[in-house]
Amino acid sequence: MGKSSNDPSDNKHEQPLQAVLIADTFDNAWHPITLESYHGDADGAKGKERPLVLCPLNNVPLLKHSIDFLQGAGVRELFLISTAGSDSLEQYLSSHSPNAQHSNNNNNHNSNHRASSTSVNKIIWSSKLTITLLRFSDCTNIGDALRELDRRNVIKSDPFILMQGDVITNVDLREVLVTHADRKKRDGSAIMTVLLSEVGGWGIDVEHDEGGDNPNAPPSTFGCEGNFFPPLRSSTDDLLLALDTTRGMDEARILLWDNHPSKSNASIPTSFFVENSSNITLTRNLLDIGLDICSPDVLARFSDEFDYRELRSQFVANCVSEEEIGLQSRIFGYVLRRGEYAGRPLGDMRRYHTVCMDVLRRWCYPLVPDNYHNRGSEGSKVEDAVANYVCERHYVYRDVGKGSTNNMRSHVGRSTQLLGPLLLGPNNYIGEHCCLQRSTLGPNCRVMDHCSVIDSHLWGDVLIEEGAKLNGVIVCEGGIVRKGAVVERGCVIGKGCIVGEGVTLKEFTRITMVAEVEEEDDFSGFDESTSEEESSSEEEDDDEEEEQDGDEKEANVTNGKEGETIAEKGITDYKIVGPDGRGRVWTPSPPDEYDSEDEDDAAQEAAVELMKSQSIGYDMTLVYRKWKELQMEEDDNFSEEGRGSDDDDDNMDMDDEWDNDGIVDNYTNNVAASHLDEEGMLITGRQKGVDVIKELRDICMEHETSSPVENLRIELNSFKFSQNATYADCCKGAIMAVIDKILEKSESPSPAKLVSSLKKMLEYWGPLFQSICMGSEEERAIIHALEIMALGTGKAASVLGTEPAFRFVLQTLHDQEILNEDALFEWATERKEEGRDTPRGKLFFQKPTQDFLQWLEEESDEESESGDDDDDDDSD
Repeated sequence: MGKSSNDPSDNKHEQPLQAVLIADTFDNAWHPITLESYHGDADGAKGKERPLVLCPLNNVPLLKHSIDFLQGAGVRELFLISTAGSDSLEQYLSSHSPNAQHSNNNNNHNSNHRASSTSVNKIIWSSKLTITLLRFSDCTNIGDALRELDRRNVIKSDPFILMQGDVITNVDLREVLVTHADRKKRDGSAIMTVLLSEVGGWGIDVEHDEGGDNPNAPPSTFGCEGNFFPPLRSSTDDLLLALDTTRGMDEARILLWDNHPSKSNASIPTSFFVENSSNITLTRNLLDIGLDICSPDVLARFSDEFDYRELRSQFVANCVSEEEIGLQSRIFGYVLRRGEYAGRPLGDMRRYHTVCMDVLRRWCYPLVPDNYHNRGSEGSKVEDAVANYVCERHYVYRDVGKGSTNNMRSHVGRSTQLLGPLLLGPNNYIGEHCCLQRSTLGPNCRVMDHCSVIDSHLWGDVLIEEGAKLNGVIVCEGGIVRKGAVVERGCVIGKGCIVGEGVTLKEFTRITMVAEVEEEDDFSGFDESTSEEESSSEEEDDDEEEEQDGDEKEANVTNGKEGETIAEKGITDYKIVGPDGRGRVWTPSPPDEYDSEDEDDAAQEAAVELMKSQSIGYDMTLVYRKWKELQMEEDDNFSEEGRGSDDDDDNMDMDDEWDNDGIVDNYTNNVAASHLDEEGMLITGRQKGVDVIKELRDICMEHETSSPVENLRIELNSFKFSQNATYADCCKGAIMAVIDKILEKSESPSPAKLVSSLKKMLEYWGPLFQSICMGSEEERAIIHALEIMALGTGKAASVLGTEPAFRFVLQTLHDQEILNEDALFEWATERKEEGRDTPRGKLFFQKPTQDFLQWLEEESDEESESGDDDDDDDSD
């Protein structure tokens, strides 16, 4: 019998089904593990890093799970996009590809050289699947990767599957593919179907949430009565969706995609309610599983919108908010059925543990360990096949062994207690009087007597000596925990690291053998030539090492060069890991939003807190309580969604007055309304949640004055087009940045010093204002921005609000020909209608400002009279 008509790959006239697998998450949640080498290469070597998708999930690399899933869905051609660790990926694919194994047996010596010499590699994985490895080393985000993919013009199937590399699921994609294809035939604007899973939203019951002295208490209080914390959600995920359910949940069109935990509100265009009647459902209980069915139009949209960096928060959020019929790109959701499971284990380590346990509990059947041996690649060798597990009572999985020296059944002491879910890999040795619970052990792990391993993952060749205790820990290959050591929750022991005898490793500590590198080394924007130079440098280092005495090859060597391990550089943190330990403490880098040297402490604190929230054993109560406070507190002038503070009546009055102007009503802009026009309607092409003025100001703040100001004008113009902004918006952001730059150098300058600094700044910034000020509208926008700053609550308010600073700034801008008389008179006409008791009225009716406007009117009258006299003389 032929193929089912529902098989998307059975049409001979259509392109074979293609899929794109993103092998990187573009974050550092798994650092320092992903900085380590995959096999025996030097840690940190370019291209040799451990890709996330090669991290083991229940002793099988996640990439293997993904390939098997996509092949089962009917994919015939898979494009694997790699931005880091490309050599490691090719090494894995080549060694596990049936087509490559024969050649590897005959010529294994040259396989690594071939793997590192090309930028695009095509591998025949099986008779039904080919895999093409694309090395996008210059891409630092998924937007860049998809634009490069579109440029190469390799995606031909419509639809194709777009899958994140950290997806574990058993969903049947055939139905989703057929539904998407049928919908696309009816509606050409339906370009994408996002798969969602129902997991529930978070909630805190105030009556039961005491808050205590230690809000981040041990997991014993996790999920207490009245609280609900979905374990599959990340510490940054608070997805709010609006769905058009006119045709039911199976045909639900997404109208709102909002994933900002700190936002207290969200907005939906009113036209959607008119179009969809009352069939709009708001929900917070759905999880984005990272799997999409796409038309090639998605790639084209990324190429058109060259500033899109994120797939969800920018591309999807902007597409679903489009109102204008001709510009709409419709995105639909598909909710997984009962019995279908999905999780993203590599989003962070906390979710990794959750998904590992879910799989062992058989929630993702048929993806269970006792089926691994039936999922080997076509033509794979017996000795390379996955271990053969059996499921015993209480979800305890043990490898039955194959009788060979390298694959024997695990030995477990008779007095040892095994509590599931638990996975014991091949060649494990478990001593007497041990307790193992909710953990996974990779091959060749040894756990000696009187040890406790709970909620932990030992990846392979790990030694746990007598009396050691691990709770919520990941131990990478070759890690050792010495006798009597205690490793607390959330810790990570990197490849080859050692925790010394009797040492207590404090919670959320990560130790690694990777030498500390400069921040820019975390990025992958290097040429192939760089890799060759590094490789050459490493060879020279090896030659130098051979000349050294054997005693200098251990931790006491202090003159090692770049590329050597930390043991050779002598920077082991002995105070942390003990005198017989090995490894240094890894410290996370501050988030990107912190770029000021004055915020170093806050930035580092935020980075550490984020790392903790992504670790095993972290109690999410703290994160959710913080979200709740952010969403329920009254916003002040510096809140991204704020409309003023209840404690400041003047600010509230100012907000009420300024709403009629249709301008931004506080210094940092109103994010919730920044995508709406003066009538409250959505601005076509404007991305929701983006504070346009703030973004433009940040662009100006980050601009280095050592480069031509024309470069800044081009960058502002590009952002203006991407968000359908105006030159008035650009003027607001630029003048705010200029004032902020002045205040960075002098916090409380006198009015005279402020004017002096402004004149000096305008020597560089003046040409920018003259090029983006097209008329009085842009000039009035500059004045409005100065008013916003003067009436706020920050440093700018204390400076500009002090007489006669505001007048001096206006006069300086007028003298520098940035503001002309017409714009100032138009602004004055508007403000004369203000009451003197309002904040703006008080600012406008300051005596120095009125004196300046009066002088300006007199000067204008004199020029007008002089012009009339000249005309009379000419007529005579």
